[in-house]
Amino acid sequence: MIKINKKILILHSSNDLYGASKIFLQIIHVLCEQEHEVHVFLPEKGKLDKLLNSNVIINHFELGVLRKNYFNPLGIINRLSSNIKAVNFLSNYIKLFSIDVVYTNTSTILCGGIAARINKIPSLFHIHEIPYGSKIYKFFIGKIINMFSDKIITVSKSVKKYWIKDLSNLKISTIYNGIELNENLNKNLNKNFTLINVGRIYPLKGHMYFIEIILELLKIDSNLRFNIYGTPLDSGKEYFDKIKKIIIDNDLVDIVSFKGFIDNKYSIYQNSDMLVHTSIYPDSLPTVILESLSYNVPVVSTDIGGSSEILNNGNLGLLIPLNRPFDSANLIYKYINNKALQRKHKNNSREFLHNNFSIEVFKIKIIKELNNLF
Repeated sequence: MIKINKKILILHSSNDLYGASKIFLQIIHVLCEQEHEVHVFLPEKGKLDKLLNSNVIINHFELGVLRKNYFNPLGIINRLSSNIKAVNFLSNYIKLFSIDVVYTNTSTILCGGIAARINKIPSLFHIHEIPYGSKIYKFFIGKIINMFSDKIITVSKSVKKYWIKDLSNLKISTIYNGIELNENLNKNLNKNFTLINVGRIYPLKGHMYFIEIILELLKIDSNLRFNIYGTPLDSGKEYFDKIKKIIIDNDLVDIVSFKGFIDNKYSIYQNSDMLVHTSIYPDSLPTVILESLSYNVPVVSTDIGGSSEILNNGNLGLLIPLNRPFDSANLIYKYINNKALQRKHKNNSREFLHNNFSIEVFKIKIIKELNNLF
């Protein structure tokens, strides 16, 4: 039986409306439904503030979030100082409000788990990330998370596999993110077949690879059109400018459109014929693929990480290779023209999404893990 009126402190690493933030909102909704008192800490003010339940207590504090631009001597000193301040602040906050559980919705915030241990209360880490590049970073962060957690949730089997060497297997549960299953779209009839790429614009998401594939596709069919939805990180302007320059240099300005961030997902998929997700490093569990499938929009994705799990190893969509734009373009063009295979994938996806990625299943599993901590 659920014990009501627990005080839960939940930490999140950004204040935007991209994938992990959508799951953050779902978690808040679950906690409020269970009549817990929810205290939220975000590193800055932003779009999430207006979407949080009015009963939620919202705080903003520099939480020492770990990001790649801090991977240098001065940056490490900066993060160490920020984390010490955050641990002290959160520890006092836990005492002041008699917090019962600390829930950290990322692997990039460590202060919550440490503050929980200081106050001898349970700590849960919900890991969304597969950080690529530094094995040293993975080793130390994994050890710290393992040391200061009572429970660890990973969003996919790929995430668990990545971290498992540094975490206790007994602490880990995999819970797939939930998605609302939408009714069929009232599709707009596009003059030209339109392929889209949706997600924050930074190197992990493979926008450069998407452009390479576009150039190969246009050699096959010059009538294809492409929309890119998303915005860069504050530190990613140089990367974004590089992409735009390639578009200009290859005379693609009228063929490839940058649409920015659009919160109305219905309008995105209503005006698209196919999603092409081109992550070049393992993506933990791309929300955009779940969204596209839920709207019955065919999906193409690089065959790595959580993308393969969502697409059930190619039974729900097309998987393409990395670093082979010519081969990928030919596979995509065949898929565009294979309507029977697209219908088969659509039919397969409904039951698979319901059984593995429904919000109802997500809620049940999250509640169970929290109850085990009380």
